[in-house]
Amino acid sequence: MSTIGHVKVLADSGPFAALFNARDSYHHQALRYFEKSAPKLRFLTTWEVVSEVMYFLDFSANAQADFLQWLHICHAKGLMEIAALTEDDLPGLSTMMRKYADRPMDLADASLVWLANASGVTDIITIDRADFAVYRTAKRKPFRNVFA
Repeated sequence: MSTIGHVKVLADSGPFAALFNARDSYHHQALRYFEKSAPKLRFLTTWEVVSEVMYFLDFSANAQADFLQWLHICHAKGLMEIAALTEDDLPGLSTMMRKYADRPMDLADASLVWLANASGVTDIITIDRADFAVYRTAKRKPFRNVFA
């Protein structure tokens, strides 16, 4: 499947976790969003976000397994890219987390700001509206939440 014409969007853990948890207050919004918008998008996320989703889904091994299978299918279709941090990224993440210590910024959020800096993508799907309204890229670009 070609991803030409797909819009790139950063993906935070909240919408993914909500999609796989029927008891989550954002579950129905996530279902509608992914049914309507996902086929037109290419999701960019990080392993830190994947790990956070697994933590949120720790109530069910089946939900965790379903999420991992879904990630694999999305990746195979060219709709998902999972970026990996390296040791060289740690000082920048540490600086960022200190800058936003009043929030506080967790590693998953820091990894998404890092990915925004690396990719130039600032559209994001997140439930964490307050924090991503404050975070900025290294070039001071704001994030635009497109999870609606």
